[in-house]
Amino acid sequence: MRNMLLTLLFVLSTLGVSAVAQESGSGNFQQVKAKTLDDEKFTFPNDVRGSQLNVMFLDMATGRSSEEAQVGELIDWHVALEKRGVFDEQVMPYHFPVVAGAPFFVKGAITGKMQKSYKDKVPFGQVSILFIKDLAAFANSAGLAVDGQPTIVITSSDAKPLKTFKGQVSPDGIDEIVTAIGQLK
Repeated sequence: MRNMLLTLLFVLSTLGVSAVAQESGSGNFQQVKAKTLDDEKFTFPNDVRGSQLNVMFLDMATGRSSEEAQVGELIDWHVALEKRGVFDEQVMPYHFPVVAGAPFFVKGAITGKMQKSYKDKVPFGQVSILFIKDLAAFANSAGLAVDGQPTIVITSSDAKPLKTFKGQVSPDGIDEIVTAIGQLK
Protein backbone atom coordinates (compact mmCIF):
# COMPACT_ATOMS: atom_id res chain seq x y z
CA MET A 1 0.00 0.00 0.00
CA ARG A 2 2.83 2.40 0.90
CA ASN A 3 4.59 1.73 -2.41
CA MET A 4 1.39 2.35 -4.31
CA LEU A 5 0.89 5.68 -2.53
CA LEU A 6 4.49 6.72 -3.22
CA THR A 7 4.09 5.80 -6.86
CA LEU A 8 0.86 7.78 -7.07
CA LEU A 9 2.50 10.82 -5.45
CA PHE A 10 5.40 10.58 -7.88
CA VAL A 11 3.07 10.41 -10.87
CA LEU A 12 0.99 13.34 -9.62
CA SER A 13 4.09 15.43 -8.96
CA THR A 14 5.33 14.90 -12.50
CA LEU A 15 2.05 15.89 -14.12
CA GLY A 16 2.75 19.56 -13.60
CA VAL A 17 6.33 19.29 -14.80
CA SER A 18 6.03 17.72 -18.23
CA ALA A 19 3.69 16.11 -20.67
CA VAL A 20 2.25 12.71 -19.95
CA ALA A 21 1.72 10.70 -23.13
CA GLN A 22 -0.92 8.07 -23.55
CA GLU A 23 -2.26 6.11 -26.46
CA SER A 24 -5.64 7.42 -27.47
CA GLY A 25 -8.61 5.13 -27.12
CA SER A 26 -10.78 3.82 -29.87
CA GLY A 27 -13.18 6.76 -29.59
CA ASN A 28 -14.06 9.40 -32.12
CA PHE A 29 -14.76 13.08 -31.62
CA GLN A 30 -18.33 14.32 -31.64
CA GLN A 31 -19.20 16.46 -34.64
CA VAL A 32 -19.68 20.15 -33.73
CA LYS A 33 -20.68 22.96 -36.08
CA ALA A 34 -18.63 26.05 -35.29
CA LYS A 35 -16.84 29.06 -36.77
CA THR A 36 -13.17 29.88 -36.78
CA LEU A 37 -12.04 33.09 -35.11
CA ASP A 38 -11.83 34.64 -38.60
CA ASP A 39 -15.57 33.89 -38.96
CA GLU A 40 -15.39 30.97 -41.42
CA LYS A 41 -17.73 28.00 -41.03
CA PHE A 42 -15.97 25.00 -39.53
CA THR A 43 -17.26 21.53 -38.71
CA PHE A 44 -15.22 19.82 -36.01
CA PRO A 45 -13.47 17.43 -36.59
CA ASN A 46 -14.36 16.99 -40.29
CA ASP A 47 -12.68 20.20 -41.48
CA VAL A 48 -9.16 19.63 -40.11
CA ARG A 49 -6.76 19.66 -43.05
CA GLY A 50 -3.44 18.02 -42.18
CA SER A 51 -2.62 15.66 -45.04
CA GLN A 52 -1.04 13.17 -42.61
CA LEU A 53 -1.63 14.35 -39.05
CA ASN A 54 -3.40 17.04 -37.08
CA VAL A 55 -2.30 18.37 -33.71
CA MET A 56 -5.34 19.45 -31.70
CA PHE A 57 -4.81 21.73 -28.72
CA LEU A 58 -7.93 21.21 -26.60
CA ASP A 59 -8.88 23.52 -23.77
CA MET A 60 -11.45 21.48 -21.85
CA ALA A 61 -11.47 23.56 -18.69
CA THR A 62 -14.35 23.45 -16.26
CA GLY A 63 -14.02 27.00 -14.94
CA ARG A 64 -13.15 30.46 -16.17
CA SER A 65 -9.75 30.79 -14.46
CA SER A 66 -8.78 27.28 -15.52
CA GLU A 67 -9.86 28.09 -19.08
CA GLU A 68 -7.63 31.17 -19.23
CA ALA A 69 -4.66 29.25 -17.84
CA GLN A 70 -5.16 26.36 -20.29
CA VAL A 71 -5.41 28.68 -23.30
CA GLY A 72 -2.09 30.28 -22.29
CA GLU A 73 -0.41 26.93 -21.73
CA LEU A 74 -1.70 25.53 -25.04
CA ILE A 75 -0.40 28.60 -26.89
CA ASP A 76 2.99 28.02 -25.19
CA TRP A 77 2.92 24.40 -26.43
CA HIS A 78 2.08 25.59 -29.93
CA VAL A 79 4.89 28.16 -30.00
CA ALA A 80 7.46 25.64 -28.69
CA LEU A 81 6.42 23.03 -31.27
CA GLU A 82 6.42 25.64 -34.03
CA LYS A 83 10.00 26.54 -33.13
CA ARG A 84 10.88 22.86 -33.65
CA GLY A 85 9.45 23.04 -37.17
CA VAL A 86 6.83 20.29 -36.85
CA PHE A 87 3.94 22.13 -38.52
CA ASP A 88 3.45 22.16 -42.29
CA GLU A 89 0.81 20.99 -44.80
CA GLN A 90 1.26 17.42 -43.56
CA VAL A 91 0.97 18.24 -39.86
CA MET A 92 -1.53 20.99 -39.10
CA PRO A 93 -2.13 22.57 -35.67
CA TYR A 94 -5.60 23.54 -34.47
CA HIS A 95 -6.80 25.11 -31.23
CA PHE A 96 -10.22 24.22 -29.86
CA PRO A 97 -11.41 25.92 -26.69
CA VAL A 98 -14.34 23.73 -25.64
CA VAL A 99 -17.08 25.67 -23.87
CA ALA A 100 -20.00 23.79 -22.32
CA GLY A 101 -23.41 25.22 -21.56
CA ALA A 102 -22.81 28.83 -22.60
CA PRO A 103 -26.04 30.75 -23.22
CA PHE A 104 -26.31 32.21 -26.74
CA PHE A 105 -26.08 35.80 -25.51
CA VAL A 106 -22.53 35.36 -24.11
CA LYS A 107 -21.02 33.50 -27.07
CA GLY A 108 -20.00 36.77 -28.76
CA ALA A 109 -18.20 37.96 -25.62
CA ILE A 110 -16.40 34.62 -25.32
CA THR A 111 -15.36 34.80 -28.97
CA GLY A 112 -14.04 38.36 -28.51
CA LYS A 113 -12.03 37.31 -25.49
CA MET A 114 -10.55 34.35 -27.38
CA GLN A 115 -9.60 36.61 -30.29
CA LYS A 116 -7.60 38.76 -27.87
CA SER A 117 -5.91 35.67 -26.39
CA TYR A 118 -4.89 34.22 -29.76
CA LYS A 119 -4.10 37.46 -31.64
CA ASP A 120 -0.62 37.41 -33.23
CA LYS A 121 0.04 33.96 -31.73
CA VAL A 122 -2.06 31.47 -33.73
CA PRO A 123 -3.74 32.10 -37.09
CA PHE A 124 -7.46 32.73 -36.50
CA GLY A 125 -8.32 30.19 -39.21
CA GLN A 126 -6.83 27.50 -36.97
CA VAL A 127 -8.84 28.39 -33.86
CA SER A 128 -12.47 27.44 -33.40
CA ILE A 129 -14.50 27.63 -30.21
CA LEU A 130 -16.57 24.49 -29.75
CA PHE A 131 -19.80 25.45 -27.98
CA ILE A 132 -21.22 22.18 -26.68
CA LYS A 133 -23.84 21.04 -24.18
CA ASP A 134 -21.98 18.35 -22.22
CA LEU A 135 -18.21 18.50 -21.68
CA ALA A 136 -17.94 15.03 -20.14
CA ALA A 137 -19.83 13.43 -23.04
CA PHE A 138 -17.68 15.31 -25.56
CA ALA A 139 -14.45 14.14 -23.90
CA ASN A 140 -15.66 10.58 -23.32
CA SER A 141 -16.62 10.15 -26.98
CA ALA A 142 -12.95 10.58 -27.93
CA GLY A 143 -11.59 8.63 -24.96
CA LEU A 144 -10.30 11.77 -23.19
CA ALA A 145 -10.44 12.81 -19.56
CA VAL A 146 -11.59 16.18 -18.25
CA ASP A 147 -8.93 16.68 -15.60
CA GLY A 148 -8.00 20.37 -15.59
CA GLN A 149 -4.88 19.87 -17.69
CA PRO A 150 -4.08 21.19 -21.16
CA THR A 151 -4.75 18.41 -23.66
CA ILE A 152 -2.93 17.87 -26.96
CA VAL A 153 -4.22 15.14 -29.26
CA ILE A 154 -2.37 13.98 -32.35
CA THR A 155 -4.92 12.69 -34.86
CA SER A 156 -4.82 11.02 -38.24
CA SER A 157 -5.72 13.06 -41.33
CA ASP A 158 -9.35 12.02 -40.80
CA ALA A 159 -9.25 13.20 -37.15
CA LYS A 160 -9.05 9.78 -35.47
CA PRO A 161 -7.25 10.26 -32.12
CA LEU A 162 -3.86 8.50 -32.13
CA LYS A 163 -1.91 9.84 -29.16
CA THR A 164 -2.74 12.20 -26.31
CA PHE A 165 -0.46 14.40 -24.22
CA LYS A 166 -1.41 16.26 -21.06
CA GLY A 167 0.36 18.67 -18.78
CA GLN A 168 2.41 21.84 -18.81
CA VAL A 169 4.95 22.66 -21.48
CA SER A 170 8.46 21.36 -20.85
CA PRO A 171 11.53 20.51 -22.94
CA ASP A 172 10.96 16.78 -22.34
CA GLY A 173 7.30 17.10 -23.28
CA ILE A 174 8.20 18.92 -26.49
CA ASP A 175 10.69 16.17 -27.33
CA GLU A 176 8.02 13.51 -26.70
CA ILE A 177 5.53 15.18 -29.01
CA VAL A 178 8.11 15.80 -31.76
CA THR A 179 9.16 12.14 -31.55
CA ALA A 180 5.54 10.95 -31.65
CA ILE A 181 4.81 13.08 -34.71
CA GLY A 182 7.89 11.67 -36.44
CA GLN A 183 6.83 8.10 -35.64
CA LEU A 184 3.20 8.60 -36.68
CA LYS A 185 3.95 10.37 -39.98
